[in-house]
Amino acid sequence: MFGRVFQKTWDLVARSLRLRILRHEVLASNVANVDTPGYRRKDVPFEKLMRAYLGEGELPLRRTRPEHLSLVSPEVSPRVVEAEDVGTPNNVSLEEEMSKLIENHLLYQATVQALIKEIQIMREAITEGGK
Repeated sequence: MFGRVFQKTWDLVARSLRLRILRHEVLASNVANVDTPGYRRKDVPFEKLMRAYLGEGELPLRRTRPEHLSLVSPEVSPRVVEAEDVGTPNNVSLEEEMSKLIENHLLYQATVQALIKEIQIMREAITEGGK
């Protein structure tokens, strides 16, 4: 029971943190290649991948027979998407990449804080529930 109650939240947080780490690596790679001729900036579409994982836009379905397809969302794997060409030899803007790195870092920290809060709630339920 305990696992089922919090499983969705744990899965969501874990997936979010993995995507944030991947995005950080991709953005750091963009910064490292800011002076590389011909390098094309890349990014990870975090919001799009999370929406796909959450199954937004799908109809609420109910599984009535074991032969029906599973309701579990298909595995969404992170992917790197190249940015559009802006007509320059190198389409990386250092200021833009640093801004995105900071934003990604802050959102990563916010996710970790949400995870800590979730653990505190579970701890309180376990320790205070028997009183």
